[in-house]
Amino acid sequence: MAGQNVSQRTHRYDAFLSYSHAADSAKADHLRRGLQNFARRSWRQLRALRIFLDNASLSANPGLWPEIERHLADSSAFILLACPSSAGSDWVQKEINWWRAGLGARRMLIVVTGGELTWDHGAGDFDWEHTTCLPRTMAGMFSDEPRWVDLRWMSEEDPGSLRDSRFQQCVADLAAPLHGRPKEDLIGADVTRQRRTKRLVRGALAVITALAVAAGLGWVNAVQQRDEAQRQARLATSRQLAATALNLKDGNLRLASLLAIEAYRMQESPEAIATLNRLSTDSPHLVSMVSSAKDISALALSTDDKAVAVGDEGGAVAVWRANDRALRARTSLPGRITAVGFSQDGKRLAAGDSKGNVGVYDLTRKTLRRLAPRPKSVSSLGFGMAGQLAVVDEAGTVALYEESGKMVRAKRSGHSGPVTVFQNVDSHLLVRDEFGGGALYTLPELRTVMESHQLTLPAGQYVQAVSNGGHCFGYLKFGQLISTGLPKRKGHESLADTCPDFPALPNEEARSLALSDHGRMAVGTASGITVADAQTKGETGRLRTLTGVGRPSLLRFSDTGERLASAHGRTVALWNFQQSSRTAHAHGLPLSDDETMIHSPALAAGPDGQVAWDNPMQDDPVVKETRLHVWSPKHRGLLVGGDTLLYSALAFSPDGRTLYAGLPGKVQSWQVQDTRLVKRRTVTFSGPRDDYLHPVVIAPRADGSLVITTDDGAVHVADPSAQRTRIAVPRGAGKPQRGLLSSLSDDGRTAAVQNVKGAVDLYDVGSGRKMQSVRLDGEKVNAFALAGRGHALFLDGSRGTFARWDLDEQRFRWQSDEPNGARVTSSADGRTVLTLADSGALTRWDADTGDRLGGPDIPIPPRTMSGFGGIGEHTGFVMDSAGTLWTATEGGEVLSWDFSVASWIEGLCRIADRNLTDAEWRRYVGTTPPSRPTCG
Repeated sequence: MAGQNVSQRTHRYDAFLSYSHAADSAKADHLRRGLQNFARRSWRQLRALRIFLDNASLSANPGLWPEIERHLADSSAFILLACPSSAGSDWVQKEINWWRAGLGARRMLIVVTGGELTWDHGAGDFDWEHTTCLPRTMAGMFSDEPRWVDLRWMSEEDPGSLRDSRFQQCVADLAAPLHGRPKEDLIGADVTRQRRTKRLVRGALAVITALAVAAGLGWVNAVQQRDEAQRQARLATSRQLAATALNLKDGNLRLASLLAIEAYRMQESPEAIATLNRLSTDSPHLVSMVSSAKDISALALSTDDKAVAVGDEGGAVAVWRANDRALRARTSLPGRITAVGFSQDGKRLAAGDSKGNVGVYDLTRKTLRRLAPRPKSVSSLGFGMAGQLAVVDEAGTVALYEESGKMVRAKRSGHSGPVTVFQNVDSHLLVRDEFGGGALYTLPELRTVMESHQLTLPAGQYVQAVSNGGHCFGYLKFGQLISTGLPKRKGHESLADTCPDFPALPNEEARSLALSDHGRMAVGTASGITVADAQTKGETGRLRTLTGVGRPSLLRFSDTGERLASAHGRTVALWNFQQSSRTAHAHGLPLSDDETMIHSPALAAGPDGQVAWDNPMQDDPVVKETRLHVWSPKHRGLLVGGDTLLYSALAFSPDGRTLYAGLPGKVQSWQVQDTRLVKRRTVTFSGPRDDYLHPVVIAPRADGSLVITTDDGAVHVADPSAQRTRIAVPRGAGKPQRGLLSSLSDDGRTAAVQNVKGAVDLYDVGSGRKMQSVRLDGEKVNAFALAGRGHALFLDGSRGTFARWDLDEQRFRWQSDEPNGARVTSSADGRTVLTLADSGALTRWDADTGDRLGGPDIPIPPRTMSGFGGIGEHTGFVMDSAGTLWTATEGGEVLSWDFSVASWIEGLCRIADRNLTDAEWRRYVGTTPPSRPTCG
């Protein structure tokens, strides 16, 4: 028995389960497992009882009976699962008969799983009339009524849980005689064991949970450390790429641009953003770059400056649009291209090569016509207004072709010139050579009118050039340009006596030179390009350095001198001296400066790209109602209106249909119509009539009301139909002070007002309650601006501190000690913050960290009546809802500026015109090149 020691056991099994396979297979297996697990001494004991259960189909193989007999003999008890099916089973009856012949009823236990079992006390046997679950062969087997276990409630299909209380009671009834212990003791032992097991399980689960939590925390910490290590690695790589880009920008802007973009993509760090900004604003005159398959050997710009022709060493000729790098045409000649030139109407292109071949390409029909070749390499060529073409070869022979391509005449002149140009309405042809001489011929006879061989070039290092029109020849030595021209002849005044004077250049070795006919010189040096404007009476010529392209091998001005093409190896850079910045967009809106006082035009940006200012245009007549101007991409022209007085504040209504203009003591409303501005009403300020208040900021609301701050520190509200304002926030107590600064949130709910002590007070306009007061430690606040939604205040201090105050947290988010001395503006969401210094420097700041990201300079206007005093003082600036900055400079123009990272990347990709090579990626980044390109 199970209650005995292993050494005392005489049978292998504690019980033999006899049952009907057809009716009770699941119940038998369930009962077997229940008896084995019930009342185990400890969790280490595999089973409490050993129960034999034959799951084989004995009816299929009668030869198994000896094996069954052996297991019956090796069992100490017999458990019968009684049901009508087992009562009719031959195998169950054989097992019962075998057990009856041996131990009889003493060790037989009955479990009723189906049918009826009734005892007849009078007969001392089962009532066989009513008993249906036992075979008749058991008659007389029991002398006393046996205790039996009822499992008829259990389903064969779903026996249920082993821990079911009813099932546990049945198991206890059967296990007690098998263990030889009272049922109560077994149940108590089983409960104790279960509790102990639960405690062990709980303890184990607690330990496992603790270990899992510790492992999870360790994993999370490891992941965080890994992510932080990767972030730090990306940050280090980003900073290294940004630093490398800055080192390369002056000599190789294309590569520097690609590295700066990858630095930003690696990590959006302040250093990467500042580098993108720096590269986008450096070289402000650079328009674009284009590439050639071979080294470039010839350049020409069209007469309208809209196209550039590029010839290379391999004989290829390409025509590109000068503004957007779009390829217009490709053609080729057998030899190295030595000269290219556009016709006057820009529809044809002539090219000559080193083998004397000449071709004319029709840019409209995309066809090339080969002309009669020259015996020597072509040195220069040029079109006349009537379409004829002149070609000069290196032997000095001049050939004249009709527009049809037929050669009219050729003449050996001895001047192998870099410039061939038609003059005097195509009646004469001028050829200038590289030694300063030249000859003037009549057309079409090619009779010599004038010829010069007198100029002697100096010994040693020098570079020389001839202007496009042939008016100016000069050579550069020791930074000084020595220039001359052919002498005037009667009837030929287009020939100048000499070039204008130019300022001395820095003492740097010159490698190439270009001259324009309009007083401009470009010099290629080892570090880039220096451009000098001619000196005029009383003024020194202006010097500019063009960086980003390295040492140029070719320089070529346009006919107007406003464009320049430079070649460096296989790259052509196109420059526009009318372009003030690559991040600025001109809209043809020049402003006049007719005042002797310094004035920064009042400026406002509307919801649909509108912009309004109060400064007269260059071509405005000096009459009434020309102070206000509204311009937008949707309008075909300017809308004008206004009074003759200066406006101090402008603002558009939320729908852009009304412009509000502030004058001393009042605010006017102007309706924006299709062709003009129409004045609708005027609101005057409340307060003393003699107090001539100047509006500082106007914030129109959607309901038509206005919130207005005035320079005495008061905040006014004008209801939609009111003729006078009501004061929401009164001016400060004590002696009134004028000239106080202020700012409003876009919705007009929050006002920031400078107080008489130099700090800034923040008010809730609706209640007039002062919410906060902000001051910079020991500094007077010189300028400030509320972010459009009123959650942040940006302040500039008198000692150079620039700071961000968080209105929700009521604390400084950051303070920067970099000297600035600027005015402030912010985007509506506060993510873009810009300052404008007196010097005209625009600076973007990282709104989250306070890092200075840099920016461009406002272009210096050509002239101003009010003196300089800092370009920033002459400029109004405002940011629209789309994040575009608008500036208006008196004497200058109205410009829009790109200050988004996406626009910077787009512009740098235009400059780069390529992607990083795999070798460049491995060299500068140090990893396997990615599949995605830098510029898609």
